[in-house]
Amino acid sequence: MISIDKALLRQLLLIDRPWEVREYRFDARKRRCDVWVAPEVERGWFGRERKPALPAQTCSWRHLSMGSIHCHLHVALVQGQEHPGLEWLGEPGMPFTRALSQRVFAMFNQGVSLPSVCALMDLSLQDVWRYRYAIDSGKPSGVAEAPMPAPVLATPRAAWADEPGHPNVPDLTDPVWLRLLNADLGLDIKVLSLKLMLTRVRSQLELINDEEVRLLKLRELHRYFVKNERVLTHELAQLRQG
Repeated sequence: MISIDKALLRQLLLIDRPWEVREYRFDARKRRCDVWVAPEVERGWFGRERKPALPAQTCSWRHLSMGSIHCHLHVALVQGQEHPGLEWLGEPGMPFTRALSQRVFAMFNQGVSLPSVCALMDLSLQDVWRYRYAIDSGKPSGVAEAPMPAPVLATPRAAWADEPGHPNVPDLTDPVWLRLLNADLGLDIKVLSLKLMLTRVRSQLELINDEEVRLLKLRELHRYFVKNERVLTHELAQLRQG
């Protein structure tokens, strides 16, 4: 096993006080580094603990890789305490830290498929599927809400040009997409795959409160129309009528 300085490891992972790296295991053959993190313990003379540590539960997450090395964090968390803003922590029950969740979520926003996310990020299909299933089921995405152009509601009807080559598909910011998702706009749908998609997404939105995930669902619907414009002429004609 190769030796790594704990202080250096702490700096690489951006772990600040009152947290400390208690232990690590580095396996060069497997390209894997496991790091155990816990709150610092107040110590007195001769390194003795001044007061016992509070009971904690260890949660494990895959973190951003360090080069080609897969990093797994095992963090002792005191029940009931929250730690907003720490990128190296994750959400309960999720496979990734917040920092890694943001990278994966950004790829979903770009329409990257699960297998491609796994290949590009060197992640297991099981973990990526778990993350996608969790956010589709209403769990927090781990992605901080950022100021960005949102497909909303109060903007006037946008131009019908989404991008060159798709003049019949409304822009992502057009309110018609939200009306369609919320079933406020009824369509006579002839394409079965669109019926199935709308049914699935609408049922997911009943569980999802995370605004970023709701926007992700809207982008997926918009992207579906862009990719299938030729077979959705009947439905697009109805969208034009509002």
